[in-house]
Amino acid sequence: MTRDRSPIWIGLADLLLCIVSVVIVAVAPTKAKDAGPHQKAEYLITMDSSVDIDADPDLWVILPSRKPVFYGSRAVGCATLDSDNRGFIDSIITLDDGSQAKVESDKETTALRCIEPGHYDIGVNLYAYRVDSINQVDRKDLGLKVHVEIVGLNPDVRTVFSRDFTLDRVGQTINAASFEINQQGGITLLDPPLTPVTDSYTKRTP
Repeated sequence: MTRDRSPIWIGLADLLLCIVSVVIVAVAPTKAKDAGPHQKAEYLITMDSSVDIDADPDLWVILPSRKPVFYGSRAVGCATLDSDNRGFIDSIITLDDGSQAKVESDKETTALRCIEPGHYDIGVNLYAYRVDSINQVDRKDLGLKVHVEIVGLNPDVRTVFSRDFTLDRVGQTINAASFEINQQGGITLLDPPLTPVTDSYTKRTP
């Protein structure tokens, strides 16, 4: 007489299904946690300066609407100022474990998160330059070097623009670059305007 082994196979199948279920439940939360928040961006515009100088240069991006994105207006249309740095006050960061670390550079970043066709201008403005906590408003020889980049992210990562500039006095604005974005998201670099892009939005005198 042949013994019926069906209950054994059924039991093994149930055990296998239980194991697969446990693995799925255990792994899924980890993947969700590791993924983090996802924010799409088409272009990143960045400005870097030395972390060892207590200066506050500001990145300005003028959109096709002619509205600016800067520390006083951080989100307009497709553009957001994701990172604003004010010098020594932002150079030291506190980590999750309570310890502190110094950032590698003072960096400001504006992200263009969707395609808004039209003309863009980029400017860098020296808001403050401090020595022993005193703003050097009367000096004209500060020589603060800043590095400006435009990086495209889609369909692949590529550097569109990269150049260094020198700011010599508090209140000075240098027009770093201008460009056009077409309907397909393509970018064309242009010569920046002669008049500082900040002039229309601030009454501050260089």
